Amino acid sequence: MIASAIVGFLAALVIAKSYDEFRHGREPFVVFLFWLFTWIGVAWAAIFPASLDIVREKIFGPSTGQGTILGIGLVFLLFLSYRFYLKADRIERRVDHLISDLAIQEFSTRQKREE
Repeated sequence: MIASAIVGFLAALVIAKSYDEFRHGREPFVVFLFWLFTWIGVAWAAIFPASLDIVREKIFGPSTGQGTILGIGLVFLLFLSYRFYLKADRIERRVDHLISDLAIQEFSTRQKREE
């Protein structure tokens, strides 16, 4: 019961934050919908864990163990981590480039003032 309450709280928090980002134009509508449905699904699974067994049997068949599903989930999480790493690295390179350009521009401006 405590886990359900914690998951419900976190789901509400993420959904509210995602909606706020969407409302201020910092997040596309598709991304908002992704997080909305993802966290509704997570909350549903935490509140009604028996429903996962029914879904698992319908999708993967009765012989598929939960270890297989957890393995697929782990691979998916690793993929997402890699994508986030690439995005952060790309942003870091852009910031470094901008800082270098600004430093060069400021240096040349000071050189002109001294002349």
